[in-house]
Amino acid sequence: MSYRVNNAEIEGQHPLLKVTPVRFLWIRLVLIIIISIMTGCMFALALRWSKKLYNWFLFTPCNVEETGTHYRVDTQNGQQFTLEKQQMNGIYYFTFRLLKYAFDPKTQCYQPIEFETDGKIIKDIIANRNVLTQNLKIQYYGKCQLQIPIQPLAEFLFEHLTGPFNILQYFAVAVWFAQNSITFPILILAFTAIAVIVNYILYRRSRSLLQKLANIHQNVILKSDTLRTVNGSELLPGDYIILQEGQQLNCDCAILQGDVMVNEATLTGENVPIPKTALPDHSVKFNFESLNQHCLFEGTSIVKVNTTTENVAIVLRTGFSSLRGQYFRNVLFPAPPSQRFYVQAAKFILTFATIIAIVYGFMLIKYIPMEFKTSLLVLRFLDNIVWSIPPSMPIFFNICKTASLVRLSSIGINGSNADKIESAGRIDTCCFDKTGTLTTLGLKAIKVWTHDQSLEQIANYILACCHHLLLINGELQGDPLEIEMLNFIGWQINFEGKSFFSVKKDQQEFEIIKIFDFSSARQMMSVIATDGTNFYLFSKGSPEMINQQSQDKKQVVLDEVKKYASNGFRVLGLGYRKLNNNQLDLQREELETQLNIVGMFVLENPLKDDTPQVIQTLRNSGLDIKVISGDSPLTTIYCAKISGIIDFNSEVVILDYNSTKRQIVIFDNDNQANYDENAIENQNLIEQIIQNPKMTALTGKFLEFISKFLTVANPNRETSLSMTQNNSSNQIFSDNNAIEFDDTKMKEITKKLISKTRVFARQKPEQKKQIVALLQDMGRQVMMTGDGANDCSAIAQAQVGISFSESDASYTAPFSSKSTSLKCCVQVLAQGKAAIMTIIEVFQYQLSVNGIKFAAVTIMFLEVQNFSEFQTVYVGFISNIPLLIFLCISSPATELAEYIPLDDQFSYQNQIQIYTNIFFAVLGLCINYGILTTTDRFFEYSKPIEKFQREGYLNSIMFLSLMYYFMSFGVSIYVSNPFKVKYYKNILLTLWTTLGFVVAIVSFIFPQRASWCDVIDIKEDTFQGFNWVVLSVVIVTSFLGFFSQALLQRYIPSMYKITHKS
Repeated sequence: MSYRVNNAEIEGQHPLLKVTPVRFLWIRLVLIIIISIMTGCMFALALRWSKKLYNWFLFTPCNVEETGTHYRVDTQNGQQFTLEKQQMNGIYYFTFRLLKYAFDPKTQCYQPIEFETDGKIIKDIIANRNVLTQNLKIQYYGKCQLQIPIQPLAEFLFEHLTGPFNILQYFAVAVWFAQNSITFPILILAFTAIAVIVNYILYRRSRSLLQKLANIHQNVILKSDTLRTVNGSELLPGDYIILQEGQQLNCDCAILQGDVMVNEATLTGENVPIPKTALPDHSVKFNFESLNQHCLFEGTSIVKVNTTTENVAIVLRTGFSSLRGQYFRNVLFPAPPSQRFYVQAAKFILTFATIIAIVYGFMLIKYIPMEFKTSLLVLRFLDNIVWSIPPSMPIFFNICKTASLVRLSSIGINGSNADKIESAGRIDTCCFDKTGTLTTLGLKAIKVWTHDQSLEQIANYILACCHHLLLINGELQGDPLEIEMLNFIGWQINFEGKSFFSVKKDQQEFEIIKIFDFSSARQMMSVIATDGTNFYLFSKGSPEMINQQSQDKKQVVLDEVKKYASNGFRVLGLGYRKLNNNQLDLQREELETQLNIVGMFVLENPLKDDTPQVIQTLRNSGLDIKVISGDSPLTTIYCAKISGIIDFNSEVVILDYNSTKRQIVIFDNDNQANYDENAIENQNLIEQIIQNPKMTALTGKFLEFISKFLTVANPNRETSLSMTQNNSSNQIFSDNNAIEFDDTKMKEITKKLISKTRVFARQKPEQKKQIVALLQDMGRQVMMTGDGANDCSAIAQAQVGISFSESDASYTAPFSSKSTSLKCCVQVLAQGKAAIMTIIEVFQYQLSVNGIKFAAVTIMFLEVQNFSEFQTVYVGFISNIPLLIFLCISSPATELAEYIPLDDQFSYQNQIQIYTNIFFAVLGLCINYGILTTTDRFFEYSKPIEKFQREGYLNSIMFLSLMYYFMSFGVSIYVSNPFKVKYYKNILLTLWTTLGFVVAIVSFIFPQRASWCDVIDIKEDTFQGFNWVVLSVVIVTSFLGFFSQALLQRYIPSMYKITHKS
């Protein structure tokens, strides 16, 4: 029996879908041991590789929760895990990705164990904060610290040395030992061991750096019956703490008393003080998002506290339950990478192995009459299988990705997940936040505009008073907009006195006695100020909201706002009202009404210097560029135009939704059309917008409306919808908003609308994530770039995420740039494309090399010869390993390509290239063997054949030919244009192949001096000059192979242009 999961906010990007209690079957464990012994541990390894087989064989579902020994959990992205059942204080639970889950008998659901706050009345939270004893709290919630798990060496080695390729490698080593080859298998094992140890060292280093980032070591003052100082790691949910200046919080909490100024740079990326005040009403329900102004989050630094009262906060979330803890969980448990490349590569390898097996089967017709010992033929067959599946291939794939990360690190871009390099090479859609990403964080004041000239002085009063700036360490700090505002009007600010501050210019002076900080819900901030005679409420905020709260609404103001916003300026509405003495203690909601609208304050948020250039580079490469912003539609559209996301002269249709009037609002230039919300059911309305050649912009309200419309089950609606939790191909909204369309047409219309839209404005953080998920459901490969906490969800959702700040947004992002330049986007994409192309080349090289090794040995069998011990080491290690390593470190091209490497190894383009390489090389080997058979010589061998000759004319010819072919393959499979630098610019690869060619040619010309590689003199006696003939054949066939590869890359390239699916 399965139980659903009551998801909680603390799960972040890792919500569970369902939990099934299962029972471990001990009798089957005995059966596993028996079968594993009989199969040489292969059955045990199969269980280790296949979670489904492991779960099916060892566990059986339980109808009663109490009878289970483990839990089988399913995530919302389709993954499945079996976790151990644990017990504490009589409660059964399991731990999934550092969070504990337990069964709730009341709801019959599993849910994360947390100090419940969301939706609870604040006074009830306070009253019940100590219902659990301290020991139980420690058991339930753990320590107040982020302890980064580090895998023990033994466990790491077992995991990385028992994969399918590793087992194949051990099989190969056994075969080689059976053939009395010692040096080569030992070198292979040593190389593998070194690679794994190096990976573990890098893994430990990465986790250690992450732990340093996570550490917040300090003492805090705990308030209970008395004040006492404790280590910060000892804090528990429900504790009261005293907030102190200079303190960095290591928990999420809410202020109960006092007020503080904090720096949330680790959350938002903006290094500005933000005011936080005590919870004003304890009779309302608690919610972190709606009460954000009163909540403090882990990592936040307190820069100033109220010195007139005690500043007390209640601890609510600790450890990995905190917001910062969720960011670290995203890093520790990234989404699984796409396995498409490896699946398609496996198909090719199986086909290749089948061809080799068939060829060997035909050759048995020739071998059997020669009376080979059966064991030799069997070992030879097993050797063929090994060569068809190169066991060291994954090592070089990892080298490719690691080399890309090292190159990025050298230019100030840190990568935390090597698999994301591959993902970067497949990106076809780039999404950008606006403020701080496309634009700078700085603002420049342009002008103050009033609808009546007589109000200019009032506008200056509002700008001088309506802010919450602070003096910290002798420096004015606060919102950059407010600093720019005060500097623009030139008033002096004074923090001495009992009030918050006073401002003065000439003979005019105001004292601020109360501040209502900015509220996202009300979209404004206000202050109460006095000039010594009268009291005033000064307000600034969204022009639409200021106008809405005004007693005399002014359309002329909104018209002027539209004019400036259309030109990309940021606009603040200004309003005020006079207050009587008896109004000073009214609630904010009562005060911020009946305003007198004054005008607006106009600012400019300029683009970063390189934004237009980078956007143009991305567009030239065929990428679909979109901007997803929280700013107004007109401002965002203008930003998109001047940055080059859309053409500057393009006309844009804006789709909005008026929730009050329940109307769809469409702005087309200066025309506004309103439609009843049910008009969307007609579908023609959206189709007309899609077919309209004009660009489209969607607001967050319209996206929210269409989301709700698509998820409301209406039995009378033809496009009825049903909730689903699977990964259906019809899925549109992911995660908690997953839906499945019954109406295919509506699904396609919605997809086309999202695909067409380049500008998304007024989007909430969760909507940014939703947009990325919608694009992914269309088959898009998405990169999201942002700089703040409001981008974290979208960054985590995207295949590739980039952050510009050293904030907690960078913990979520696989790539974070120390520079704020947008060039990092181009550099990450270029490295990704180069890495994928190199991985393809590594794959093709190893298969080609092993193919002709098989051909050479197959031919040598006809004369009972094989490679010597040194020759085996040379062709399998000395020659190839350095070449592959140097190939793996190839640098990307300087310009971003408009193509994506075709990483489907089972595609006909890639198959043709590999088989063409092998064909010409095998042709050369066969020709040289044919020439050798025409010479006057005689071979003798005794029957039955029990061993091979390790030197001879044929052996020497095959070995010298392979020496040359291996180098020629390195040149022919290398694809520089358009993904990588020219071949000769990879200096190490060029030097190595040049050296390889020289050694091969010299050994051909002077075989009597090549005894070091067990080559005999193939030009002596009757073979005078024969070496030149053999060398000529090798050079000609190598050139034909190189020429054919060049033609294939030109006419059947292993790449494709970016196309945008909808």
